[in-house]
Amino acid sequence: MSGVTGDDKCGGGGTISIAASWALSPPRGGTTSVFGWPSGNRPTTVNPSRTEQGVEADASMHYLQFLSLAVLLLMCQARKSVYRRNSPSLRRLTRNYDWEVDEHGALRPIINPAKVERATKNCANDSFILGTIMSNYNRHKIPGGQVEVEVEVWVQEITTISDITSDFQLDIYIYETWHDPALNYAFLNPCKYNLSLNSVLLEKLWTPNSCFINSKTADIHKSPFPNIFLMIYANGTVWTNYRLKLQGPCIMDLTKFPFDNVTCSLTFESFNYNTDEVKMDWSENGVQKMRDKMELADYELVDIHKIRTTEEYPAGYWHELTMSFEFKRRAGWYILQAYLPTYLTICISWISFALGSKAIPARTMLGVNSLLAMTFQFGNIIRNLPRVSYVKAIDVWMLSCMTFVFCSLLELAWVGYLSREEEPTGLRSPPCAQVAPKPAHPPPVQQSANSTVIRRQKQPKNEEESALLSLRDNDYGYIPPGFGLNGNLASAMKSFSSSCSCEPTNVVNMMLDEAETIPASTSSSLSRKQRREILAHKIDSVSVFMFPFLFVLFNIAYWQHYLRVN
Repeated sequence: MSGVTGDDKCGGGGTISIAASWALSPPRGGTTSVFGWPSGNRPTTVNPSRTEQGVEADASMHYLQFLSLAVLLLMCQARKSVYRRNSPSLRRLTRNYDWEVDEHGALRPIINPAKVERATKNCANDSFILGTIMSNYNRHKIPGGQVEVEVEVWVQEITTISDITSDFQLDIYIYETWHDPALNYAFLNPCKYNLSLNSVLLEKLWTPNSCFINSKTADIHKSPFPNIFLMIYANGTVWTNYRLKLQGPCIMDLTKFPFDNVTCSLTFESFNYNTDEVKMDWSENGVQKMRDKMELADYELVDIHKIRTTEEYPAGYWHELTMSFEFKRRAGWYILQAYLPTYLTICISWISFALGSKAIPARTMLGVNSLLAMTFQFGNIIRNLPRVSYVKAIDVWMLSCMTFVFCSLLELAWVGYLSREEEPTGLRSPPCAQVAPKPAHPPPVQQSANSTVIRRQKQPKNEEESALLSLRDNDYGYIPPGFGLNGNLASAMKSFSSSCSCEPTNVVNMMLDEAETIPASTSSSLSRKQRREILAHKIDSVSVFMFPFLFVLFNIAYWQHYLRVN
């Protein structure tokens, strides 16, 4: 099939091309045309020798040729419609090439270098175009009635999120597109249909003066030059691109910390023009990420939302474009630095229950050290958090664990109180055990004020017995408990036997006589001490099981509540 040039009559609405003539010509070796009309004035004759199969084959060929003609006519008509709809620039571009129909029935260009070179010699370069369109341009004039500005954001990187200042930092590319009829240069026969320019020319053009109204800081990257890209299309469309470093606010509710989510947002709007002059909207892409997965040390980006709202101000209504970033806090660091060490500290404090009531100093040191270690851990965590006035999840955990340790110290104080050494009622230790001098006359029989037992007086037989009796006949009326080994009879006997030359029999008799002076309340005092020791042992036995059981119940309630809320 022969080619169809850009200047043929089909494209301009003229006659049919050579392909149509071929379709209308009679087949070789036949005398009839495609439609069965006779080729001339001769009558149509039928060859009797032709079979029915031959007739059907000829009819199929005729139908195929007719279909080819119809397709070709439709292509010519479609080409004329395209020429009518497209701009003059497209028609000029079309005249630079020859076109042909490929094997699929589509048009494809045949590049003619000579023809293209002749066309480009007469095109307008960038300098000529800029000089022409900027000669009468007014940057203070709004292009048209309501300018439609499309915004698109590409997130390059999210660098930091600060819990103390409640903000985040990120790097973005932001694109703005609008149409300015005063910048249309398609009629100048340009060599290219888009002009790539820098920020110097952008300052001379009208812009929507848009900005991030809630950002703390916003800086254009200037390494090695201001990262601003400007492109002007032949039809007057302006496309700008900025590379910015932003610091925006975050909404932090630390009630569920460290199992909370953080929402950070940035709002973009025109600073000078309201909705009557500038209409701002997100493009089809809206907000996109340049990397599929963006993670920080403490946070993970969950989702990005784009929101368009209309806000009322005293000067009118403004369109606001908000991009919202939702982050989820990573709790792994806090589990390793706070929760697991707290578990170990709690378990260590329970060891004191198994040490018994006699190891009071060791148990006290163990409990106090556990409480101090937990306090240090708590201070290390809250040091990096803002000073909020409400209770956080980490506060509930640490204070509850400290309460468990404090309760173990209270249990220790109770056990220590029950296990302390008590003296028998009515017995007082003398300030010192001094041997009194031998009295000249034996004292008369007297009744003790603290006892119903009447002490018996007897004459000493020798100096040792006299010394012992003088020790007995003191102001207190009994042998001091501190004498010898714990003040009991056996130790007193051993002490006197080793320190004097008196007969053991005499010593025993004196000790037995002195035993009669012990008050009757001593036996009841000893039995009360045993009961208190048994009670202290029972308290330790119950605490060994009660404290872990209550701690398990607390863990179930704590984790179920905060993980369910999260």
